[in-house]
Amino acid sequence: MTDVSSQVAAAHLELIEAVSSALTLPEATPTAGTAAMLAIDRYREDGWSALAEALKRRLTGRTVDESTLDDEDRMILAAIDRAKDEPRWLHHVAEQAEVEAAEQIAALILAATWGERDALAALNEMREAARAAGIQGSTAHAFVAIVEGERRLDALIESHENAQAGLVERTLVALTQREQGQG
Repeated sequence: MTDVSSQVAAAHLELIEAVSSALTLPEATPTAGTAAMLAIDRYREDGWSALAEALKRRLTGRTVDESTLDDEDRMILAAIDRAKDEPRWLHHVAEQAEVEAAEQIAALILAATWGERDALAALNEMREAARAAGIQGSTAHAFVAIVEGERRLDALIESHENAQAGLVERTLVALTQREQGQG
């Protein structure tokens, strides 16, 4: 069996959830199947043709020749199987990915507060990407506010309505731990 990378699973969470749900709940195929097919079609449009074909075969009960897939595709298939067999595992993967992201973002924010130009540029790029996508008050905007000195979770969530509250909170905790370790 292919080893499942939690990072790969977290990166493809929406697809894995949709397909594993369709496979787990065949009686709900109209709803779960539609969500899975939409996710698969998005992947095909983004250039994941071999994976998309394999997933469609899997949904229709046909066998999949995994030798035509690359390592990441095989990990995604393995993650779908594991999510189907252990639904709580996928929630754990998403939570773990958020914890890891918070640690990395806290390090970036700390460097930015010290004036490190690359860290400041990276945070600004995140904010600009959110802005370009039409998202105001995003998680990236909240991170910039943290660099600028705001450390109250309630104020950050209130002023950044599109921010991921869990990630902002975990980032603040990780940042506080880093700052206390530096002092």
